Amino acid sequence: MLTNRREVLKISFSAFFADLGYQAAVASFPIILVFYFNAPILIYGIAESLNYGGGSLMSLLGGYLADKYGRKKIGVIGNSLIVILSFTGLAVNYIQALILFMLGWWFRNFRTPARRAMVSEVTRENERSEAYGILHALDIGGATLAILYLTIALYLGIRATVVVLFTAIPIIISTILLAMVKAGGKGKPKIMVRKGWILVISTMFFAFSQYSFGFPIITTAEFTHKLYLATITYGIFLVSSALFGYVFGKLRLSDYKALAFLGYLLASLASLGFAFLSPLGLIGIYPLSALMGIAVASTETFEPTIISKLSKGEVGTSMGALSLGRSIGLLIGNTAMGFLYQISFSYAYAFAFIMSFIAFMIVITSLRE
Repeated sequence: MLTNRREVLKISFSAFFADLGYQAAVASFPIILVFYFNAPILIYGIAESLNYGGGSLMSLLGGYLADKYGRKKIGVIGNSLIVILSFTGLAVNYIQALILFMLGWWFRNFRTPARRAMVSEVTRENERSEAYGILHALDIGGATLAILYLTIALYLGIRATVVVLFTAIPIIISTILLAMVKAGGKGKPKIMVRKGWILVISTMFFAFSQYSFGFPIITTAEFTHKLYLATITYGIFLVSSALFGYVFGKLRLSDYKALAFLGYLLASLASLGFAFLSPLGLIGIYPLSALMGIAVASTETFEPTIISKLSKGEVGTSMGALSLGRSIGLLIGNTAMGFLYQISFSYAYAFAFIMSFIAFMIVITSLRE
């Protein structure tokens, strides 16, 4: 039983409502750009790179400011400004859509290290994996419901731009819940220990492969010619991730081995599967989406758990560095994916397979308990 279960649940339900809102926008973003505004897939890849590239700096800044001025204060400020991406629904071209979504996404990254540090603050060290597992499960649970209502809306003929406008409501609820958390301490912004930086490097390589899930959405749409079937792909990924995030948090697994084998290695195999099995249609794509969900559940549970244990007073800064590594990888990875996808979808996923396998090798050779 968690010592401060009430505070962990407040933070986790704040994550639930945030994802209940903005994940519908995440799934709508490739649809709006590629299928509504007819932007080339390369442009989508560049757009996602800008989202994560700028977000990488915002993550580092948010983590530093969380330790300096208070984790709750920075978390609430960042969370409240995620609502900007809801106005993507008002865009009249892909440039406007890109800018509005990008700004909201940057503030999502800005608040993430502070929120993770708040979880660390209200838990004991031996409770961290369970707490982060609950956070991830509710986080992705909200995202799953977001994909459900988006899929139903698309099936009924409602445009994604209309749905995105209404995502502002759950995002506002999320901010209110985060403001109610009894946490908000400060730390000492300083450099992590060596193992912490090795983990940042490994997550950067993993992020080369953890492409925006918009690419599988696009792949599904291309092979099925149905947008609502494409968003279901994302829903399967999220359900799998939420379920296994909770399971991983409950099990007493080795943090490093679980991250390496259930996270990075499994993700590399799923990406390889997308390269060769996508032409089979849904029977190939849907199971692979579930496998990728398991892999991401592992990384979202064990990466912050390991970082929190390696950090002392500088938890916010360390979480910011973790997000920085992930975002730098996503910056480069999404650009490469977009470029390679223009040539062949299989080349893009093969690239992701190689990068994730490198992350696996870094962990098993350099990080040991």
